Amino acid sequence: MGKYTQRNGEGLHRIAKDDPLALQVLKTEHHTFRELFDAAQEAEGAALKKIGDELCLRLDVHMTIEEEILYPAAKAIGEGDDVDEGIVEHAAGKDLAGQIAQMKGTEELYKSKIHVLGEQTIHHIDEEDEELFEEMKEAHEAGKIDLDAIGEQLRSRQAELYGKVLETGDLGPTQEADAEEVPAG
Repeated sequence: MGKYTQRNGEGLHRIAKDDPLALQVLKTEHHTFRELFDAAQEAEGAALKKIGDELCLRLDVHMTIEEEILYPAAKAIGEGDDVDEGIVEHAAGKDLAGQIAQMKGTEELYKSKIHVLGEQTIHHIDEEDEELFEEMKEAHEAGKIDLDAIGEQLRSRQAELYGKVLETGDLGPTQEADAEEVPAG
């Protein structure tokens, strides 16, 4: 087990039996990212390129559903600072993932770029698991937000985006988040 994957079974990174659907959906993806970044550490050549391509696609879909659905809901319950930080981290990840997606996989810095993307992504998803998701879970338990309904929206949009990729090879238009543009309620 790699250095990231082991976290999947630890503390707030685990998918708890009482996690609402939205958290289950997103934590499942977080687990996949940790596994893929660990696999990238061991991979070379074509295997590394395949992992890099999968990471870029999955991250694009994941960030899109968070920005379009989760972040506005989080802002509506007062989690604006966490959302703004997440948007900034997403922008940095998108930039690096965009560079990686344009590479052939044979470039000298390819593996290093995937490693840095991994460090940034793991930091981001660890914070979400430990802070934002826990605060949102408390709000869900207090009846301030319905994370089960949001989970259905996340799953539906995720399936729609992956369907577009299968159909066209591209996600199509998505809503790029900007901290000032994410509604607060």
